[in-house]
Amino acid sequence: MIQTICHLIASREHGGLEKHVADLSRWQVHNTGARVAVIAHPRYLTTLDERIQFIPLNTDRSRHHPNLVWRLASVIRKGGYQIVHGHGSKSAQLLAAVQPFTETRQVITRHNVRHPRDKLASAFDARIAISHNTVANSKLEWTIIPNGVELSAPATSAPVPELDATGGPTLLVASRLIKARCVDQLIAALPLLPDARLVVLGDGPEKEALQQQASNLQLDARVVFFAGNNAVANFMQAADLVIIPAVAEGTPYTLLEALLHRTPVIANGSGNVIDYLPQKYLLSEIAPAHIAEKIRATLQSTTLEKDFAPLFARAQSEFTLDSMARATWQVYAGLMA
Repeated sequence: MIQTICHLIASREHGGLEKHVADLSRWQVHNTGARVAVIAHPRYLTTLDERIQFIPLNTDRSRHHPNLVWRLASVIRKGGYQIVHGHGSKSAQLLAAVQPFTETRQVITRHNVRHPRDKLASAFDARIAISHNTVANSKLEWTIIPNGVELSAPATSAPVPELDATGGPTLLVASRLIKARCVDQLIAALPLLPDARLVVLGDGPEKEALQQQASNLQLDARVVFFAGNNAVANFMQAADLVIIPAVAEGTPYTLLEALLHRTPVIANGSGNVIDYLPQKYLLSEIAPAHIAEKIRATLQSTTLEKDFAPLFARAQSEFTLDSMARATWQVYAGLMA
């Protein structure tokens, strides 16, 4: 019986990996009866469920720092955890370093296509990857468990704002508004799609510049910016097409949410996206003309419904938080058998 679990995060960001751990640990603490802990830098405390035992550790130090390895080993021994689950490359390196000093089953999850490499990954009791593409360069055996999201119902207090009633399609981009997300290229494509309306859902340092770009292109009536908060479901259901223009190393959560809400998607063909969408719905370049061409072809496709029907069905069975968490629990159970 699994009674104690500990997750380790050693990253510096607030992205998909960190969301994965927050969601998985929350599900575990509410659905299994196990005591669940997370070891991470203090900045991650606010992202975790209040029932999680949070253990702060300055993981910003070098993985070679003797005090970091010693403290991690001490925390794991003190907690008496049956399973310690590391997420990402640095977590795997740290767990490998403490193996001589701890007695616990160790699991790692590989979130991107580069790390941890096979030489390191071979040292663990179980290996999970979030997609086949993530471990396409590996010769080891991995359990493939896609990321999962908790599907939220539309918020009645957050209706979709009215757009200029052109009768054309509604496009949605849901993203943190930073340069790397390429929302400016999507806005630049809109003049080539005279009937389309665009909802930009998100906040970030580039929001003002993007609003100015839309104004300069005389798109004020066809582009609306919205902070979003908990209203993603409302926008997904109202959109005809979701666009993900940014390069992604892992799996964009927006992609999973769109498929769960049965909304077609086109996305940058980087990272793990190729495991989720057919080639014809992938962006091969991030340029306004190509984006506009891909949007137009997708909306006019006579096979759109047929193409996405199996993707929507797969999402319901594999891309929920419950399915992801239960599959992970089966990996744990196999180690304890």
